[in-house]
Order: sequence, then structure tokens, then C-alpha cells
Amino acid sequence: MPETLQEDQFAKAATRHFHDADYLHTDSRLPSADHLYGFAAECATKSLLLRFTDVAIGPSKKPEVVDPADPEKPLQFGHVDQLVREIRLWAHGRGGAALYSVLDGDLRAFRKWNVSTRYSDGTYAQADMVERRRDAARRILCVHEQALLNGKLP
Repeated sequence: MPETLQEDQFAKAATRHFHDADYLHTDSRLPSADHLYGFAAECATKSLLLRFTDVAIGPSKKPEVVDPADPEKPLQFGHVDQLVREIRLWAHGRGGAALYSVLDGDLRAFRKWNVSTRYSDGTYAQADMVERRRDAARRILCVHEQALLNGKLP
């Protein structure tokens, strides 16, 4: 049985997180929905990075790219709030500029998203912010799905 590629695992996780987030959003469970919208956007973006740029899975099993300044020290991609900055800096090579131009605006919705909010009381999650992130995650997943169907970025 062939091994599932990491980009395929990210793709499946993106869809799963998005559907779970929508379920929680419908039930007005905004903090958990917001958290999962962030993971959905992150997973779809990492899948795109692996498919359309020079990003690869490194020995640490995380997406990484060679640092031109120090080839011995690969740069690893973090959570969605870090991807806002990282995609601009590290997504070069085949498709990097195109991916940045397509995702930049939507990734910015997650600039203040933080993985550590899973430990918070949830009062940070305002309905308008969660809705913005939901829409941004949906657009990122749509770009991802279209890229998989066409085999190229829009």
C-alpha cells in the first residue's frame, strides 16, 4: 500500500478542520470554531506550499525550505499566524510568488490568531473576527481545491 504524502494529509486535515469549525460556528461555539478555521487555513496553505514551491518535508517531518543565507539550517513553517510572514519570505522557487499573491490577503486575517488560545477562556473570539477568518479560510480552501483540480495555481 503506497504511503500517503504529507501534502495529501495536510489537504485532508484542512477539509476536516474546516467542516468541524463550521459545525461549531453554527452552534455559536466561536472560540473553538476560530481555532479550527486557523488550522484549516494553515493545513491548506502547507499543502499548497509542498505542491507548488520549493518547500519540502524535512527530517523533522515539518515543511521546510533551504535558507539561502545558511543552507545548513533549514527554515521551518509554523502555524497560520506565522505563515502570514513566512510565505512572503520563504515561498520562492517555482510558484512561490504566485502562491504569495493569491493567499496573502486571506492569510492576513490570521495575523493575530494564536495557537495558544486553546488554553484561553475564549472571550477573545468576537463574532465579526471569527466570520472574517471563516471567509478567509473558505477562500484558501477554494484556492487549494481549484489548484488540485487544475494542477496549477490561479
